[in-house]
Amino acid sequence: MNSTKEIKNQIMKFSFYGFLKNLRFFDPYLYLYFIESGLEYTEIGLLLAVREMIIYLFEIPSGVLADRFGKKTELIISFMFYIVSFILFYLGDGFIDYIVAMVFFGFGEAFRSGTHKAMIMAYLDKNDIKDSKSKVYGKTRSFSLVGSTISSLISIIFIMTLPNLSWLFIIAIIPYILDMILILTYPSFLNERIDSRFNLKEFLKENVRAIKYVMSSKNIRNLLIGSASYNAGFKSIKDYIQPLIVSITLSVVLFNSYSAEDNTNMYLGIIYSVIYLISAIATYNSHKLTKYIKREKIVTFMWILSGLSLIILAMFINNLAVILGVFLLLYIFLNIRKPLVIEKIGNSVDSQKRASVLSIESQFTSLLIAFFAPLLGLIADVYSIKLMLMIVGITMTGIFIISHYNRDN
Repeated sequence: MNSTKEIKNQIMKFSFYGFLKNLRFFDPYLYLYFIESGLEYTEIGLLLAVREMIIYLFEIPSGVLADRFGKKTELIISFMFYIVSFILFYLGDGFIDYIVAMVFFGFGEAFRSGTHKAMIMAYLDKNDIKDSKSKVYGKTRSFSLVGSTISSLISIIFIMTLPNLSWLFIIAIIPYILDMILILTYPSFLNERIDSRFNLKEFLKENVRAIKYVMSSKNIRNLLIGSASYNAGFKSIKDYIQPLIVSITLSVVLFNSYSAEDNTNMYLGIIYSVIYLISAIATYNSHKLTKYIKREKIVTFMWILSGLSLIILAMFINNLAVILGVFLLLYIFLNIRKPLVIEKIGNSVDSQKRASVLSIESQFTSLLIAFFAPLLGLIADVYSIKLMLMIVGITMTGIFIISHYNRDN
């Protein structure tokens, strides 16, 4: 078992991994970038669907690969995929080019998601740290959100000085290279492999065993369905709020020496930085709420809080204060809920199965997004964003009511 100093240093490395990973300078402007490229909401939804289908198809295999061939190795490969996607986004021009870039981005997500969480849990188990999973995960996730905060602020400088938005993808490559170097410094036991030889038949059997393991336990199955459904709802809806902010702020000029478009770009960077900073505080302290409220209640009530927030947003869709308030609340709800759910999943599954189980959770999330993202985009194009927000809000509220009713009966 490592010394206290060594444990603190490694947890700090886990934290800086998330910090560097979230230096995606293009994030506050991604939808704006697509819209400026002439894409409609339906096409943007299809791009998300392509990304999520790649994640869906490769999520469980990637989790099995992580367990069998080493988690560090898998993370390095995932960052290589990301870098290729960033280059393709920079070079691309139009829907078809962006589909190819999204395919590689999907590979990066599939090979990354679940793996780093499993590494954190494996490290805590190795050092006999049993009761701090949500605290440690909350800390590492808060660093990720601080990274997003700083990324959003720095992106303002980039957006004002670079020739166009596409350059943000190239600059994002730098922190990803640094993250690859950081991962190489992780302890060697985090790259332990169950089997160093690739056997297709055994590989497929392992996939089936992972699914059976999840489906055989009602507790694990319900945890994964609840986690994936909430995450999918959040990811499917959050970025559609960005065009609402843009449409309203175009008429608000606070920095007179810059154009209306430049003002909007600055607003987006500032808005996202504030949202990520407050989210970092929420996720860092989420474990403290369990002292006053049961974990199950916190996790369940986030459904109705999120649903009602979206309904209010739909009713006051032209009010900038409401848009910003709801945007912030959605991030707070997610980042309070997620560490608690991850801890519960980690404590409920076999330590040798964590990477695979967390990959299944991410895979199910991707399947839901792949189905709903194009549908929501179509509703926004054909009808309105207002109707789309109202539908999602009512659905989330309904899920809370049904789950609450089933629990009481």
